Parts: sequence; structure tokens; C-alpha cells
Amino acid sequence: MKLLKFCLLFTLLVGMAACSGGGTNKDGVERNSSTTEEGGTNTETPPTGEEPEPTPEPGPGPESPISVLLDGNLYFPIAEGVTWHYDNGDEVTFTTGEVIQGRTLVSMHHSLDAMPREEYLRVTDNEIEYGGLFAFFAYQGAAVAGGVEFHSLRRVYDHVLDKGEGRSFLAKTADLVDPDGNVVSEVEYLWSSRIGEKQLIETGQFGLVPAVELQVNIDLAVTASGIPIQTFPVIETSLWLSPGLGIVGRSLLGTTIRLERVDGIQAPVVFAFDEGTGLAQTPKQVMVDGSAVTDMEADLVVAYGTNEMDWLNLEFDGTGSWRVSLTGAELPVGIHGAVVQMTRNGVRTDIPVSVLVR
Repeated sequence: MKLLKFCLLFTLLVGMAACSGGGTNKDGVERNSSTTEEGGTNTETPPTGEEPEPTPEPGPGPESPISVLLDGNLYFPIAEGVTWHYDNGDEVTFTTGEVIQGRTLVSMHHSLDAMPREEYLRVTDNEIEYGGLFAFFAYQGAAVAGGVEFHSLRRVYDHVLDKGEGRSFLAKTADLVDPDGNVVSEVEYLWSSRIGEKQLIETGQFGLVPAVELQVNIDLAVTASGIPIQTFPVIETSLWLSPGLGIVGRSLLGTTIRLERVDGIQAPVVFAFDEGTGLAQTPKQVMVDGSAVTDMEADLVVAYGTNEMDWLNLEFDGTGSWRVSLTGAELPVGIHGAVVQMTRNGVRTDIPVSVLVR
């Protein structure tokens, strides 16, 4: 039984580490659906004595693309209907309102079978916490569905404090659950999340963008009175978060996945320079859908997503377009983020501004 529990937790959590983002999983199994031994969804309708009502025709789709409004966590933007595409073919979308362990969390859906079907997170203005995942995995030649639900949320990153959770010395507990949400067993684990390097990361659509590396480790633990006496490494992974874009990269076992594009997020304005040279940087153009913003009637304001404020100057200059430049005191070493909020005819568009000071 211990071996089965270990295999289940190991495979599910390795799936979490491998994930990196992507779109709606139209073929995925829902959280509470029944599952066949081959891993497919059981779509048979049990007899009820009544004819089922016909499925209504789907309504028309949205007439215009959905745009992400960056009012929440700048390092982890969420918008239903927006898709994050990655260079391994995975796509990620988000839904809100998933109840896990009595908490209302955000569900991150993956499209690739090699990825977890869902990952559960709580995202506040400054903090990202992890609550578990649901996935398919191979066990004794069969595809088995199951989930891991943490009893307490684990901090991935707090960008105001600029830190992860660190290393837990006492074991934490989690439930292994079946596709119907029934608890199969309880396991103990150790969690670690630390800040790594802050650097420019290459993406497909957006080019080089500033990103902070988060090093996440999870170990299965054998304990006595909650104190680990033996541990088994399960995950050693890094992921990179960029202001206004979210997860732009993830690595596991020597393989790195990069963000290709996002439908609904404007390209960020990027500054990268050595400490003490920010005020000498050339102003950069504000772009929407690849075109310069030349509308003097638009209402533009700056919202700051990190500790420092009032460091971005926004002006309509002699080029006939809106540009941003750095102003005030020199920014300290690190990553700084802001959002230019542009409103035209009652419609708001957000343009991220991301700064790396080396």
C-alpha cells in the first residue's frame, strides 16, 4: 500500500512540475466525472425512465477578443476565455470558483495529456499559493485518474515580499483523491519554494521579457510525530514569472518550456539596464495590437503592481504618440512592474510595463 501511495503521489506531482501553461482542455475529464480504465470519460447516461432533454444549441461566440485587465496579481494574470500558448504545444486557460478542501480556488487547465488536467491556486493581489492538482497517470499498464489536494495552501511567490515560502521542516499533509473526489489516502510531504535569478527570458510573441525564477521542490516524507525521518525527492523544478504575462517558462529534468503567445494580453513595454542608468534610458512607445497609440482623446493612467511607485512618466511627445520613460529616483536592483491603462469609448486596454534592473 505504501508503494502504491508513493507511485501515485510521485507521478501526479511530477506532472505538476512538467506543466507550463496552455489552453482549454476540451477532451479533459471534469473534476467529478467518472473515468474508464483507459482514462477516458464515461459518457453513458444511466437509465432514468425518462427521455433526456435535448441539448440546447450553443449561443453565438463573443464578437471581439477578450482582453486581460491586469487588476489582480501582476505576476499571475487571470482571465476566463484567454489562452496561454507554449512551445511544447500545451495551452492553458483558467476558470474561477473551484472548491477544493473547502476553499474557493482558481483552476488552471492544461490541454496536453502529458500535463495535469488541472492545477488549483489561490491568487491574491500579491501572493500565489498552490492547493493541488488533478491528473491522469500510468499505473500497471492502465491510465488512472487521481488528484492531490493539499490540506493547507503553500506559497509559491509573494512579489511584494519578493520571496517564496522557504523550506518546511515539519511535514505537511495532503489527500489523494479519486475522480469523484473521494479521499483514497493521506500522505505527508515537504515543500520548498525559493527565489532564483532575475533575468531576461526569451518568449515567442514578446521577445525578451524580465522574469523571476522560482525554484520549487517537493519531497515525499516518512515521519515520526510529524518530523521527517526519511524523504524521497519528487520534484525539482523552476518556473519563471513575468509582470503582466504570468508563467513565461518552466523547466524539469533538463527540459525548458517557453511561452509562445497569449491571446488577449498586449505586448509589454520592456526596459532592462544596469543599476543607476535608468533615468538615461530612451523613452519607449506605448503599443496596442502592434501599433503606436496616437489618440490624444484616450484616457491613459499608470497603475503600479510592485512596491515602488511614481517611477514611470507617460507623455504624448513630439513624435505624435504616447511614450513612457523612467523618472524620479533610480530604481533598485530587481524587477518592477506597472500597467498603462488606456480607456477609449468606455473600453479599457491594459499595456504592461516591465523593468529589469541588473
